[in-house]
Amino acid sequence: MGARRSEGWSGERDGLIGRNLAVSSLQDMLDQGGRAAVVDGIPGAGKTSLLSVVARNARADGWQVLSLTCHTSDEHLAFGALMELLSSAPGAEAALERVIRGVDDQPPSDPLRLRLEVLDWVESLSEQGPVLLLVDDAHWCDPSSLSVLSFVARRLAGSRVSLLASTRVDVAPASLAGLPRVSLSPLGDHQAKLLLRQAGLELGAVLLPSVLERAEGNPLALLELARSATVGSDTRRVPSSVEAAFIQEVSALRSGTRRVLLLAAACNGDLAAMGRVVEPAELVNDLAPAEETRFVAVAGGSVRFRHPLARSAAYSASTTAERTQAHALLARAYVEDPARQIWHRAEAAVVPDEEVASALAQMAAQAHHRSAILEAARLLTRAAELSPARADSEERMLQAAVMNVGAGNFDWTVQACAQLRDRSDNPVVQLGASHLMAYALAQTGNQSLARVALVDVLEQLVDVDPALGWASLTTLAVLVYRGGGDVQVVADWLERYEGAHVEPSPHTDMIPAARAWVRVQISPLERPSDVLELIREAPVPDSPHAFAASHEMLLGAAAWLLDEPEIALTRLQRSVEFMRRADAPGAMTQTLLALALVQFAVSDYDAADDTGRLVLDIAEARGDAYASNDAREVRGRVAGIRGDVATARALCDQVLLNLRPGDSLSLEANVRVTMSWVRLAEDDAAGAWDQMRWLFREDGEPRHTHVSYRELGHYVASAVRAGAGADVGPALALATERLAESGKRHQLELARARALMAGEDAEPLHRQAATDPEAARWPFQLANAQLEYGGWLRRRHRQGEARAQLQSALEVFERLGTQVCAETARSELRAAGVATTEPAASAWAQLTGQERQVVRLAANGLTNPEIAAAMYLSPRTVSSHLYKAFPKLGVTSRAQLRDVVTER
Repeated sequence: MGARRSEGWSGERDGLIGRNLAVSSLQDMLDQGGRAAVVDGIPGAGKTSLLSVVARNARADGWQVLSLTCHTSDEHLAFGALMELLSSAPGAEAALERVIRGVDDQPPSDPLRLRLEVLDWVESLSEQGPVLLLVDDAHWCDPSSLSVLSFVARRLAGSRVSLLASTRVDVAPASLAGLPRVSLSPLGDHQAKLLLRQAGLELGAVLLPSVLERAEGNPLALLELARSATVGSDTRRVPSSVEAAFIQEVSALRSGTRRVLLLAAACNGDLAAMGRVVEPAELVNDLAPAEETRFVAVAGGSVRFRHPLARSAAYSASTTAERTQAHALLARAYVEDPARQIWHRAEAAVVPDEEVASALAQMAAQAHHRSAILEAARLLTRAAELSPARADSEERMLQAAVMNVGAGNFDWTVQACAQLRDRSDNPVVQLGASHLMAYALAQTGNQSLARVALVDVLEQLVDVDPALGWASLTTLAVLVYRGGGDVQVVADWLERYEGAHVEPSPHTDMIPAARAWVRVQISPLERPSDVLELIREAPVPDSPHAFAASHEMLLGAAAWLLDEPEIALTRLQRSVEFMRRADAPGAMTQTLLALALVQFAVSDYDAADDTGRLVLDIAEARGDAYASNDAREVRGRVAGIRGDVATARALCDQVLLNLRPGDSLSLEANVRVTMSWVRLAEDDAAGAWDQMRWLFREDGEPRHTHVSYRELGHYVASAVRAGAGADVGPALALATERLAESGKRHQLELARARALMAGEDAEPLHRQAATDPEAARWPFQLANAQLEYGGWLRRRHRQGEARAQLQSALEVFERLGTQVCAETARSELRAAGVATTEPAASAWAQLTGQERQVVRLAANGLTNPEIAAAMYLSPRTVSSHLYKAFPKLGVTSRAQLRDVVTER
């Protein structure tokens, strides 16, 4: 990684007892490069000391080390920890500017762009040598900063940057879940005695066993309990815990010292702030006793506690009155720091106070503008608690719920909105709370509860605000589609809303598009002429970007279900563009997911995979687990159909792990289709059929109408390969009855499926599936139809005709990178008398999917920053992709890329 390797690191050389294994494990991880890990343990286990040893050794080996320590008193400040890191680091001006951007003269900060900016910055630092980011006490990091850092941590593979974070095991942040862990175990008795001896704490035979027993191998507890015990020889003097030891030490100090320690604990040891509310001479005098016992150290304008538990003891040992007074004093100290001032005023408030509540609400608006959504929601929640007027309190709680939805904090939203709905006597508040609760439930994957909540909301809205109710109706239709439930429920609500009187409102223009989407959900095998006309001809509304984007998304998704992929792509890409113009990628996950499905349907697998990657990035930045799971399924589908077994398996496993059984039949069906391709890649035809047979029940009814019939050809082909063709009869009979007048994709799937079972009478059906001019709209399906037709012709000794079909199929499979199908086509061609060999990998095939996307855009003349903006990548990542792609493609300049892409 560019750093010189020293001899093996050792904790004991730096005075760290019992941690050699942890230190060497972290050294090995850093030597691998581009890794992130978490050091966890109980309070006092030595996490901070371990990171200090790692930092010293890494610097000695040539690493640039950036350290950040998080504090509980700052966890309410939006991006507080990140600003501390960026403001003290070289070359971070652009990222810092995006974090601190103002409210009045700039658009809202986009969370994904911010994360990419920080990632680009840290990667730029590594150009001079390997970089190590250390984040101590990450459990106290403000949520917005931690979200950015965890995003960066998961994208360091292959870079020259590593990140280590320490956290308490009992409150480890969820955003760090899944990263490699180094857990600090308790010290053994021998190691504990060495630690005490090293610290100069000699205990007699009476006290030592008691200290060892109560400390339970915790290094901090050993030292603090031993210090307390040395006051006397009575074992009853040994505190019951390290917390008790610190409280005992604080309680022994004089009142003035306890008072300034409380101030220090409440303001993260900001000595300047303390000096503004306590006379400097008095402050220094009162701190002296705590310095003498090394309870605190004063250095660099800060009062530093011996351990975070010491800070907690200084705070918790005080009374409510003392804490309230301390925060009131500190509010006066932070006149020039409004964020800290307002927070201390709120902590000092013991009764409702509208002035403080209003200030908190304003602070929340600023945090929200900077995309610190969770902090904004917390501030609004506190503002609601301090609002004297019930109406103001309820309005602020609703706003907090909206923000929590935006942050992906759906469980909190469900609980808070349920309480607000039941507590309020205001019908408008009840309706708003019910609407948000239903939407949040729909995003949690708990589809059954979400449907109940949506029906409740629809009942409330139908007479009060039917225009808004259409939004809930589209959500209900989506849930029924995903769950494969009774569409009659949606049909009944559609009838009621069709008859409802709608007053003009901002939502009115959305109703035709919403109606179209709901109708195709109800009847996915029908093609109503008025809906087809709407999706083809409806103009883009002259509305704000958000409304226009939603309009295009609904019509694009409807076009996809109606087998109109060109219209679907146009509408969905237009919707994405509207959201790009609004600089609001967080709102586009559902549109992007629909776009990825269409891209997959038309065999644009690189685009589908990259769109899925973008959804994952956005979803992670916003904490949206629901969208993350859908994006993994899309990416797994691409990997599966291309024969990337390991990637497909890993992604499908993650999807199923996060999926409640029975909540999303569409997702489960798609995962089974993906796993069927995995089984085929493993030459397991029976296993592939085991996956595919689930798509239809024994009586032939599809488990999920849209997914099952879309895969009808693959379903029958899987059965034939496994020698189970007799099992598909009921499903094929019902499909023949239902799909004859459906869309072109369904008709082609039906022709292909029937041809596989028709024996000598199959040729008209094969010809329909393989030669229909419209079949080219779905290249992979067409290639499979050609493969099957060519095999049928070969077995009837019509070799010339067979070769034409098989060669055409092979060319498509190779272009798409579908390895299993390509090998099957080559095998058939060899049987038809054509000598084939495994083709040498083309230059284009050697590129990753994302590299191909970058090359396409570069060939169209876009600059690196423009490509980065279009793909939501960092400019440095774009540059890296082009750097890797040029030698693979045999080009030396961007001007040559157009010829390479044209050949594709």
